[in-house]
Amino acid sequence: MSKIVIIVLLLAMIASLGVGLFHLIKTPNENDKGDQLVKSLTWRIGIWVILFVFILLSLKLGWIKPSNSVNPEKFNQEQQERIDQSNP
Repeated sequence: MSKIVIIVLLLAMIASLGVGLFHLIKTPNENDKGDQLVKSLTWRIGIWVILFVFILLSLKLGWIKPSNSVNPEKFNQEQQERIDQSNP
C-alpha cells in the first residue's frame, strides 16, 4: 500500500514538472504573468514535502523497512554468511 502511495506521489511530481515545463516554453501572452508556472512548481514542492513526511512516517510506523545497506552490522553479518556458505 505504501509503495503505491509513493509511486503515485512521484508520478504527480513528474506531471507537475511537465506542466511547469509546458508553461515555461510556451509563447507568453500579454496577460501572462507566469502564474501557472509558479503554481505548478509550488505544487511540486508541496508534493515533495508530503512524500518526505509520508516516507518518514512509514519508516517510523514500520510500513516500510530500510534495506540492509542502512544497517551495516546486519549487512556485514549477511555478507559473512554468504562467504561462509561459498567456502566449503
